[in-house]
Amino acid sequence: MAVNDILCKNQHMRRFAKIYIILFLIDAGLSLIAELLAATSSPLPLVAGLRYSVAYAVIILSMVLYACLGIDRRLPKRILLPLTLYVFWNALAMWPLSGIIGRESLGLIAAAGQLLLGGIALLLLRSPDGEPLLSGSQVRTPMFSWRNTLSFSAINLLLLPFVLVYSGLAMTGDYLERQTSGFMRLSPVGIYMSERSYHLDEKVIRLAAMMHIGREDYYEDLSGSMSVEETIILAEGVTDRDKLLNNRFNYSKLAGLIGLSSQETMRFNGDLVDLDHLEATGPDAGEQGKVDIALADTDVSQFDPETIEFLNELGRTLFGDMPLVEGLAEYNAWVSEQMTPEWIAGVMNDILDKRNAVVIDSMMRSLAYYDTIVIPWGAMHMPAIEAAVLELGFVPGAESERLSVDFRAIPYVELWRKWSDSGGLKM
Repeated sequence: MAVNDILCKNQHMRRFAKIYIILFLIDAGLSLIAELLAATSSPLPLVAGLRYSVAYAVIILSMVLYACLGIDRRLPKRILLPLTLYVFWNALAMWPLSGIIGRESLGLIAAAGQLLLGGIALLLLRSPDGEPLLSGSQVRTPMFSWRNTLSFSAINLLLLPFVLVYSGLAMTGDYLERQTSGFMRLSPVGIYMSERSYHLDEKVIRLAAMMHIGREDYYEDLSGSMSVEETIILAEGVTDRDKLLNNRFNYSKLAGLIGLSSQETMRFNGDLVDLDHLEATGPDAGEQGKVDIALADTDVSQFDPETIEFLNELGRTLFGDMPLVEGLAEYNAWVSEQMTPEWIAGVMNDILDKRNAVVIDSMMRSLAYYDTIVIPWGAMHMPAIEAAVLELGFVPGAESERLSVDFRAIPYVELWRKWSDSGGLKM
């Protein structure tokens, strides 16, 4: 009876491993077909739906199989472990490879890699006598071993902090790339910002993604790259003519805290122009060797009262004089008590959609007078601006990246010392 039970368990585990490998290969094949169909602009909804159903099943089975590797010593880890890890990596958008090769090619490369890995696993799982896929002779040894389970558990506990950090970075990187259409990229080295150019006849529009803090060299390189012939820079910067904000959003303190510079330090060698005056009188002959700069943003008075209240609370808690930890705690408590989904939607409409409409309108007006328009705005604004540029018929041109934040240059030891000495970083 005991022998029959053992053989039955062996058969169950062998069957489970076979099903997993077969589904792994089916998932790879469906993904490859779907990506190829998408590349030819003829996607099939049935294939896409089946692809995602199988993919979810493979992810769940990967988690189960990974746990089984620590229980059943007979399972060949050197073959099955790469399969499960590849599924997890794929689920995390294959970061940081996704930022290097681009999302357009990522799906095809991921599917091809999965198909190749599954094929290699099939070849390696053949026993010396030619029996395929976890034959009976391969699973007749005892299933459980304390040494196997304890070793597997210890290695996982040791790697857990690194896995959590990697997963956090991967999910953050994937979110930022999606929200900014790839204008912002998180890598293990730091944060990269993209600049893309678009051409239509003699006109050129340059979209340069920005962030409020970054390396001093980053701002200097961007400002130094501006041409001076028939060029206008549409500058970002919300005004507050009616003094509705109680706190000034000064990023210099935060930037200095981590050894970076603030966007406020970036200076363009240019002359300030007013687009309304430009349309009334025509362009003036500015000083030789300088670009024109126009403020292409909105005023706080155009925001909803709820947005102004939110900005005042943000300025009080995170940009005031209180320690950073205390400010974050108060800010999170206020958000959880006050902010509703409708409120959040209104804030996003003000700080993104309304401002996007202003800069897009300024871009349309500037096209009549300038050959080159440079828009150095925050990366979150870039998807809407890019969509407006493409809708005008502009064709994408060159693209470049600049390292905005270098993780290797952040003074971690100094930050830890300040934290320990003061009980919380102060802005």
